[in-house]
Amino acid sequence: MPKLVANDIATMLKKRISSGEWLEDGRMPPERDLAAEFGVARNTVRRAVGFLEDDGTVVRHVGRGTFLTATNPTSIASMVARMEGTSPADMMEIRQLLEPAAAAFAATNASATELNAVREAHQTACDAMEMPEFEHWDAEFHHRVFACCRNDFLKEIHNLMRAIRNQSPWFEMKKRSFSEERRQVYCREHQAILEALLHRDPEGAKTAMLGHLKTVEKNLLGR
Repeated sequence: MPKLVANDIATMLKKRISSGEWLEDGRMPPERDLAAEFGVARNTVRRAVGFLEDDGTVVRHVGRGTFLTATNPTSIASMVARMEGTSPADMMEIRQLLEPAAAAFAATNASATELNAVREAHQTACDAMEMPEFEHWDAEFHHRVFACCRNDFLKEIHNLMRAIRNQSPWFEMKKRSFSEERRQVYCREHQAILEALLHRDPEGAKTAMLGHLKTVEKNLLGR
């Protein structure tokens, strides 16, 4: 239980750091002050700060205190850190903006080899019976569609989105929403996307991808 509490405190501290708190001098309050604020023992705060040190958010100097490693809120590292708490609803909105456009680009720009890679991911996902394996190849299908765009910046944006969606809370949400019936629906929708890509139909690929993401949103968020 103490470890769980420490994780919670680490998450709250990271959000406060990302919002710009303690930015002026780049230094966090002493552990005893944070322990009093959170109503926990100092060793729990020490463990929480240790998590932040492990991921590079802060650095501790014995006798001097704990300092932020990224003091510029406009730095790429700071912006990425703030994205870690992205809500599922916000993520689905962004996916519905980006992925249909990526599918349209893919229909126009993909090589035959790249399309075969998309087909392979689709087939492997459809053959997967267990949720973790299906989830891996489902994500790989979308990743390979982005790779077909021939746009490195767009592909890296998707890599960032994928990293966020691979965090534990996301996986648990997807696990709860998973069923054999939904797996079959996703496979049919992926097939429609793939067929549009193979026919070099940008508008069809865009429409099929948006329809698929609407289904995912409904299953994940109930709307």
